[in-house]
Amino acid sequence: MQQHAYTVTLHHPFLPASRRQEAEVQYRQALEHALGGTDGVLRAWNAWQEAEHKLGSLSDETWKVARQWLVAADRARQMVLTDKDPAGAADAYFEVQASGRAYEARAYAA
Repeated sequence: MQQHAYTVTLHHPFLPASRRQEAEVQYRQALEHALGGTDGVLRAWNAWQEAEHKLGSLSDETWKVARQWLVAADRARQMVLTDKDPAGAADAYFEVQASGRAYEARAYAA
């Protein structure tokens, strides 16, 4: 099994394990494509973590990168979780974890 600088876990109550693992790989690939590889994912993820904990005291650059994370995470989720997936997809979310910290990408159906 390949080691990654971060992990992706899909929390979906009704998805078979094989489809869940496939979705986790697809989500990782979509993030890396959107953010410029593993380093870009970690940079954006860390900026978002900082934004969550230091509201109001962020540099313009950190805020810009944090917004990139939000957009990329939401688009990746929408690309990966499709209408083909069983009921419960609206409540499903991806958790990204690096260096012992986690971010949950939750996006709910409109």
